[in-house]
Amino acid sequence: MSARNGPALCAPRAPRALVAIAAAGLGGWWTAGAAAAQAQPRDAQAEAVLSEAMGTDYLETRFDQAERKLRAAIDACGASGCAPAVKARLYVALGTVLAQGKKELGDARDAFADALRVDPAAKLDPGLATPEVSFAFEQARAATGVAASGAAGGSGASGASGARLRLDPPPEQRVRTPVPLYVEVPDDLLPSVKQVTVWYQPPGEDEYRPLIMKKLRGSGFGINVPCAALAREGTLRYHAAAVDEDGAILASAGARDAPLTTQIRARIASAPPRWPGHAPPAACAAPEEERPRQCLDDRQCSRGHACVGGACVTRPAPDAARDAGGALDVRRNWVALTVSPDVALLSGRDVCSVASQASDNTVCLRGDGTRYDGTPTPGVANDVNLGFALATWRVALAYDRLVLDNLTVGGRVGFAAGGTTGGGASFLPLHLEARAQYFLAARPFAQPGARPFVLAAAGVAQVDAEVDVHVLEDAGACGASPEIASPCTRPGRSGRVEPRQQTLAATRQAGQGFASVGVGVAYAPIEAVSLNLALRAGLTFPAVTAVLSPEVGFSLGF
Repeated sequence: MSARNGPALCAPRAPRALVAIAAAGLGGWWTAGAAAAQAQPRDAQAEAVLSEAMGTDYLETRFDQAERKLRAAIDACGASGCAPAVKARLYVALGTVLAQGKKELGDARDAFADALRVDPAAKLDPGLATPEVSFAFEQARAATGVAASGAAGGSGASGASGARLRLDPPPEQRVRTPVPLYVEVPDDLLPSVKQVTVWYQPPGEDEYRPLIMKKLRGSGFGINVPCAALAREGTLRYHAAAVDEDGAILASAGARDAPLTTQIRARIASAPPRWPGHAPPAACAAPEEERPRQCLDDRQCSRGHACVGGACVTRPAPDAARDAGGALDVRRNWVALTVSPDVALLSGRDVCSVASQASDNTVCLRGDGTRYDGTPTPGVANDVNLGFALATWRVALAYDRLVLDNLTVGGRVGFAAGGTTGGGASFLPLHLEARAQYFLAARPFAQPGARPFVLAAAGVAQVDAEVDVHVLEDAGACGASPEIASPCTRPGRSGRVEPRQQTLAATRQAGQGFASVGVGVAYAPIEAVSLNLALRAGLTFPAVTAVLSPEVGFSLGF
């Protein structure tokens, strides 16, 4: 039905079990009324239609058929073909079908009004007097001006339909937290109240939902609007009514066209609402699909989420943050200042012999800084055991370009210190490097936080690592006797007599090319700044040496 005669109010469909229970006593309602009324020519026909429409079609939820039959019976009664009580019951049945079965409360109100105009004593079937049906019936009674006592079956609530329930709306409540509603019924109406119902409209929805309030103490009734209806911010609308045994409204608070309201917000400034004498209700847990999922990086989160602080959180409009090239609109240019020491892995035998110094890129210096060119005793000392030695230091200025969501390419230029230049040796203080870094998180530059990565690099650099080496001059070459304490007497290649025993500074000069791989993490407290830690492992060439290089840096993005 259309809302041609009034607003199309909405109400939930009655459960089938309720219809069955009501139908069990429905026959007595209309049969007893028929016996008391003066018989008219079409009364028997109207009673038969009423029985079939409500006892069969309505029970089987064939609401359209029930409506057609009842309207046809009303038309057949005409102006005087049926007793007023019989015709009124047809109108009441029609209003019940419209309100409870078809959820057309505006048309139901009009049908009930027609029933009251035909027979002011018309009343609802108690078995079908749901809050929605009662609401439409009370609207019809107000429109026709029929007193409540004429339709309430002598409940003693005459004139009470205009009374007010006391309901103080909570001004605000947090999202996903029940809203406690509490009403007080006037003392003179309390003995006649069968139930108190509140209809509420969740934020962002159009339909009202009913809740039967619970008796608390004295004249108070309470109910919590459930968490499931309060998952978003907005305005919660509601109104309440108290009804008697016949479903007649005795008192109300608010109305559908003028509801009471409570604001649902993410945070509230006022005290949490509660029933009198009760604690405020606790917030409900988020549904499983909404709870933050624990994670280590973005790959463990669902689409549209990012790993922040160990939990998956909603990513702020990721698709909207893309530039015309399809990549994320983030800071793509990064400059950094880095500091890195080199730690070389060394080993060797007879390292300070003239042949080794020539072939193995080793420089051995005496204590006065001159180059050693003596003749060490073969197989005695003059060795470097396998181990790490601190080598050169590097300071570099870096530039990296974000070419994909998680890939940067760039370069570094800087200088190195700590190399050896004495004794005719040379050292290249320049550092040139090309580098690519792959970040393990998805879209790591879209938000602050940790950004782990792996890297590959190659370039130009020289690594000088110095260790102390002990040598014993060969007795035959330096003119000493076999005893270790015997001094040398014969000059060597440079024309100087070497001490029989001495400690030399042996420097392995490696490079001047290198290639390395590594791992690292950049921590960004904000999107445009990051602190970087990395560890590179590589090889130099053509003078081959394994090198570890810890690295620390500070980056700015733009």
